[in-house]
Amino acid sequence: MELSGYLSLFPGASREKPRFMALAEAVLRQAADLIPLVRSMQSAYSFSQAEGIQLDAIAEAAGLKREPGMADEAFRRYLLAKLKLWTWDGTNEGVPEALPEGVTLSDNGDGTVSVSPAGTNPDLLPVPAGVQTVTE
Repeated sequence: MELSGYLSLFPGASREKPRFMALAEAVLRQAADLIPLVRSMQSAYSFSQAEGIQLDAIAEAAGLKREPGMADEAFRRYLLAKLKLWTWDGTNEGVPEALPEGVTLSDNGDGTVSVSPAGTNPDLLPVPAGVQTVTE
Protein backbone atom coordinates (compact mmCIF):
# COMPACT_ATOMS: atom_id res chain seq x y z
CA MET A 1 0.00 0.00 0.00
CA GLU A 2 1.37 3.38 -0.90
CA LEU A 3 1.70 6.20 1.61
CA SER A 4 -1.52 7.83 0.40
CA GLY A 5 -3.32 4.56 1.09
CA TYR A 6 -2.21 4.59 4.71
CA LEU A 7 -3.10 8.26 5.11
CA SER A 8 -6.60 7.57 3.77
CA LEU A 9 -7.18 5.20 6.71
CA PHE A 10 -7.30 8.10 9.16
CA PRO A 11 -10.84 9.18 10.09
CA GLY A 12 -12.30 12.17 8.31
CA ALA A 13 -11.99 14.43 11.36
CA SER A 14 -8.22 13.85 11.41
CA ARG A 15 -7.82 14.31 7.66
CA GLU A 16 -9.27 17.82 8.01
CA LYS A 17 -6.36 18.90 10.24
CA PRO A 18 -3.41 19.75 7.95
CA ARG A 19 -0.78 19.88 10.71
CA PHE A 20 -1.82 16.49 12.07
CA MET A 21 -1.78 14.97 8.58
CA ALA A 22 1.66 16.47 7.89
CA LEU A 23 2.98 14.88 11.07
CA ALA A 24 1.33 11.54 10.23
CA GLU A 25 2.81 11.65 6.73
CA ALA A 26 6.30 12.37 8.11
CA VAL A 27 6.10 9.43 10.53
CA LEU A 28 4.64 7.05 7.94
CA ARG A 29 7.27 8.08 5.37
CA GLN A 30 10.04 7.05 7.77
CA ALA A 31 8.43 3.66 8.26
CA ALA A 32 7.84 3.27 4.50
CA ASP A 33 11.49 4.08 3.80
CA LEU A 34 12.51 1.11 5.99
CA ILE A 35 10.54 -1.45 3.97
CA PRO A 36 13.28 -2.02 1.32
CA LEU A 37 15.87 -2.46 4.07
CA VAL A 38 13.72 -5.02 5.89
CA ARG A 39 13.12 -6.94 2.64
CA SER A 40 16.86 -7.06 1.91
CA MET A 41 17.52 -8.35 5.43
CA GLN A 42 14.97 -11.13 4.97
CA SER A 43 16.80 -12.46 1.93
CA ALA A 44 20.17 -12.13 3.67
CA TYR A 45 19.02 -14.45 6.44
CA SER A 46 17.27 -17.17 4.47
CA PHE A 47 18.65 -20.69 4.28
CA SER A 48 18.69 -20.68 0.51
CA GLN A 49 20.57 -17.38 0.04
CA ALA A 50 22.74 -16.92 3.14
CA GLU A 51 26.48 -17.55 2.85
CA GLY A 52 29.45 -17.55 5.20
CA ILE A 53 28.88 -15.69 8.43
CA GLN A 54 25.21 -15.08 7.57
CA LEU A 55 24.66 -18.84 7.41
CA ASP A 56 26.59 -19.22 10.68
CA ALA A 57 24.34 -16.59 12.30
CA ILE A 58 21.21 -18.49 11.25
CA ALA A 59 22.65 -21.69 12.68
CA GLU A 60 23.70 -19.99 15.90
CA ALA A 61 20.15 -18.71 16.39
CA ALA A 62 19.03 -22.36 16.27
CA GLY A 63 21.82 -23.45 18.64
CA LEU A 64 23.95 -25.12 15.96
CA LYS A 65 27.57 -24.58 14.96
CA ARG A 66 29.46 -25.26 11.77
CA GLU A 67 32.17 -27.92 11.79
CA PRO A 68 35.58 -26.45 10.92
CA GLY A 69 36.20 -26.50 7.17
CA MET A 70 32.58 -27.30 6.26
CA ALA A 71 31.51 -25.69 2.97
CA ASP A 72 28.39 -23.49 2.83
CA GLU A 73 26.37 -25.95 0.72
CA ALA A 74 27.14 -28.90 3.03
CA PHE A 75 26.30 -26.77 6.08
CA ARG A 76 23.06 -25.62 4.46
CA ARG A 77 22.05 -29.28 3.83
CA TYR A 78 22.91 -30.08 7.47
CA LEU A 79 20.77 -27.19 8.76
CA LEU A 80 17.82 -28.16 6.56
CA ALA A 81 18.11 -31.81 7.68
CA LYS A 82 18.08 -30.68 11.33
CA LEU A 83 15.02 -28.53 10.65
CA LYS A 84 13.23 -31.50 9.08
CA LEU A 85 14.12 -33.63 12.10
CA TRP A 86 12.93 -31.00 14.59
CA THR A 87 9.59 -30.65 12.80
CA TRP A 88 9.01 -34.41 12.40
CA ASP A 89 5.62 -35.40 13.79
CA GLY A 90 7.02 -38.59 15.40
CA THR A 91 4.97 -41.02 13.31
CA ASN A 92 6.27 -43.83 11.12
CA GLU A 93 4.46 -42.29 8.17
CA GLY A 94 6.38 -39.04 8.66
CA VAL A 95 9.83 -40.69 8.65
CA PRO A 96 10.50 -40.40 4.88
CA GLU A 97 9.87 -36.64 4.96
CA ALA A 98 12.13 -36.22 8.01
CA LEU A 99 15.10 -38.01 6.43
CA PRO A 100 17.93 -36.09 4.81
CA GLU A 101 17.91 -36.22 1.02
CA GLY A 102 19.18 -39.55 -0.35
CA VAL A 103 19.03 -41.39 3.01
CA THR A 104 16.85 -44.41 3.72
CA LEU A 105 15.98 -46.24 6.94
CA SER A 106 14.60 -49.73 7.26
CA ASP A 107 13.32 -51.30 10.47
CA ASN A 108 15.03 -54.62 11.18
CA GLY A 109 12.38 -55.63 13.75
CA ASP A 110 14.98 -56.29 16.47
CA GLY A 111 15.42 -52.83 17.98
CA THR A 112 17.73 -51.68 15.19
CA VAL A 113 17.28 -49.77 11.97
CA SER A 114 19.52 -50.02 8.92
CA VAL A 115 20.77 -46.74 7.48
CA SER A 116 21.80 -46.28 3.89
CA PRO A 117 24.16 -44.86 2.76
CA ALA A 118 26.81 -45.67 5.36
CA GLY A 119 28.39 -42.68 7.07
CA THR A 120 25.13 -40.75 7.43
CA ASN A 121 25.23 -38.49 10.47
CA PRO A 122 23.07 -40.25 13.10
CA ASP A 123 22.14 -36.88 14.63
CA LEU A 124 20.04 -36.21 11.52
CA LEU A 125 17.95 -39.39 11.67
CA PRO A 126 14.43 -39.68 13.11
CA VAL A 127 15.26 -42.65 15.33
CA PRO A 128 13.63 -43.06 18.76
CA ALA A 129 15.82 -43.24 21.85
CA GLY A 130 17.09 -46.73 22.53
CA VAL A 131 16.96 -47.86 18.89
CA GLN A 132 20.38 -48.58 17.43
CA THR A 133 21.39 -47.66 13.90
CA VAL A 134 23.26 -50.10 11.70
CA THR A 135 24.91 -48.97 8.47
CA GLU A 136 24.42 -51.07 5.36
